Amino acid sequence: MSEEEHRRRNEKEEKDEKDGDEREWDKGEQWTGGDALGPLVWGLIIIWAGLTLVAANLGTFPWLASDNVWSIVFIGAGLLFLLEVVIRVLMPAYRRPVRGRLILAFVALGIGLGGYIGWELTWPLILVGVGLAIILGVFLRPRF
Repeated sequence: MSEEEHRRRNEKEEKDEKDGDEREWDKGEQWTGGDALGPLVWGLIIIWAGLTLVAANLGTFPWLASDNVWSIVFIGAGLLFLLEVVIRVLMPAYRRPVRGRLILAFVALGIGLGGYIGWELTWPLILVGVGLAIILGVFLRPRF
């Protein structure tokens, strides 16, 4: 093999390695969705759940006991999902479809409120909230 052919082969191998690295990076970017707001909200929900459970176990707040701790966790999660929806609607950099998050917010709030106002009233309210989320999702579609 001549020196020129050897040099070309090395250049081709280097180029293939570089292209392979870029393709792997592209796959990762595609998989994450390219937006940090969703993972941020999920992280805040996990932190909220942990702090709420710690506060209940330590008896920090007299109104927070083991029988209602999960209601508080779900209410907080629902409010965080609603905050995400508001941010996505108001900030163009984070615009994405919000229908699924609205439904998730209403379901989480309904589960949380079920421990306080009873399931007889909560399930119909969840259904109304999901219906509203479906209708609002049509009007709140991102416009790019």
